[in-house]
Amino acid sequence: MIIFPAIDILDGKAVRLMQGRLDAVTVYNDDPVDQARRFIDSGAEWIHVVDLDGAVLGTPANIEIVHRIAALGVPVQTGGGIRSMSTIDHMFEAGVRRVVLGTALVKEPALVAEACERYGGIVAGVDARDGKVAIEGWREGTSHGVLELVRELELLGVKRLAYTDISKDGMQTGVNYGAYRALVSQVEIPIVASGGVSTLDDIRDLLSLGSQLEGVIVGRALYEGAFSLEDAIAAGRGD
Repeated sequence: MIIFPAIDILDGKAVRLMQGRLDAVTVYNDDPVDQARRFIDSGAEWIHVVDLDGAVLGTPANIEIVHRIAALGVPVQTGGGIRSMSTIDHMFEAGVRRVVLGTALVKEPALVAEACERYGGIVAGVDARDGKVAIEGWREGTSHGVLELVRELELLGVKRLAYTDISKDGMQTGVNYGAYRALVSQVEIPIVASGGVSTLDDIRDLLSLGSQLEGVIVGRALYEGAFSLEDAIAAGRGD
């Protein structure tokens, strides 16, 4: 299972939020590129980058930083405000390996279908609160249920899902294991888990769901020193 150390960029800095709240920000590094290098030095095989400014504004605001991280040579998965084909093209041209679409999944299904036809590295970033999908940087709720939306996305050609339980994100209270178990049993595509990882046992629990649970995004637990990235990678391999 892939461990994706997370770098969330806000105002040009590497931060973490609690439950996506912009009034609950902790800055961990003034230089996200330096943070990426630290993760790489610790053995990162992928890096997950979120442009939080872009998610709020609806258009990427930290493209240069994302591109500099991608240039470090480790595969990058990135999202945040990516809502046009020109931006998607630009990301892949800059060396990003996977592009995560969020709000566009609900508001621009034609864009999602076109992107999936053009690129294999499109990820559906489905973020939910109380089982309902949230968009616009998590500020706006929808009536879409998670499974309902994912099934629609599969028909559009989406081949990979990143699912975040917003209530768990940044809280270090443990993952919503039941939600991932339900997803694995009801959808066909690979799943990346996100939100709430606090111990190595959380990673081991997700690993027990099988190979369809492809990876897990880990943020605050790494920054706070709950465990090292090296140990997280070992746990993800079943060591």
